[in-house]
Amino acid sequence: MSIGCFRDGTAGRAAAICGVLALATLWLGTAVPTAPAVAEPAPSAKAQGERSSIALLSAGRMPDGAWRAGLSIALEPGFKTYWRDPGDSGVPPVFDWSGSRNVARVEVEWPAPRRFFDGVGWSIGYKEDVVLPLRVVAQDAGAPVVLDLKLDYAICEKLCIPTGGHVARELTESAEDAAALAPFVARVPREVALGEEAAGLAVETAAIERKGDDIAVVARIAGGGLEDVFVEGESGWYFDKAELTRQDDGRTLARVPVADRPKAAAGPTAAKLTVVGKAGAISVSARLDAVAKAR
Repeated sequence: MSIGCFRDGTAGRAAAICGVLALATLWLGTAVPTAPAVAEPAPSAKAQGERSSIALLSAGRMPDGAWRAGLSIALEPGFKTYWRDPGDSGVPPVFDWSGSRNVARVEVEWPAPRRFFDGVGWSIGYKEDVVLPLRVVAQDAGAPVVLDLKLDYAICEKLCIPTGGHVARELTESAEDAAALAPFVARVPREVALGEEAAGLAVETAAIERKGDDIAVVARIAGGGLEDVFVEGESGWYFDKAELTRQDDGRTLARVPVADRPKAAAGPTAAKLTVVGKAGAISVSARLDAVAKAR
């Protein structure tokens, strides 16, 4: 079953709406007779999804004692999957680690995404196979760690297709997995402070500017090879495609229109800017200037 998921700005909210999926789920729940409970087979490290598959990788311990693992998402040709902020359409992955053993927390790291037009709007994600690096902290560093994941995610060719999988494995040292993970770890944006340079890029200033009813985040970025800028905000804030203008001094002015925001928005707001360049990517957390209350 495929569904179209979109951001409904006309109703004053900017959330992913997948009504067809909800109706189909309701229909299935009322039309299918209750069947006897059947024990599910134990999950393996790999699982097949709709036009895709997922697998858990394990590269061994990191210098700080945490485990380096990874979630591989393999896609059939022509399909895409989504970043933590999917953009105008699509659905971000949902992770359930509750079945894991001896795990205090799992930190998901995100390789720099790309923006693509999917027929509805501009979405954000990955057009090719991707591995999401994981940092796994054990409750007891001396005991075995079993990572167990139930994943809901979506893929897209022309329409959004919901899918999922259940995978689990005990974390071990694997040189093969470490080699598969390395290029994706390298693509994770480096977290830097405002004004700090990395990968040949630096966000020098970032602020909210308002001209009449037009509101945008405007950032001044130093460095060459700039490809895109993604802005994520606090709850209720959503942002459109960045407009990049090269300045005479070699810097780039990135203007990211505000697509939606809370009705009572006033005062400074926190945001994360992900800046992607040809040589790498950076992530900058900023406290943006005050904006006037919405009318």
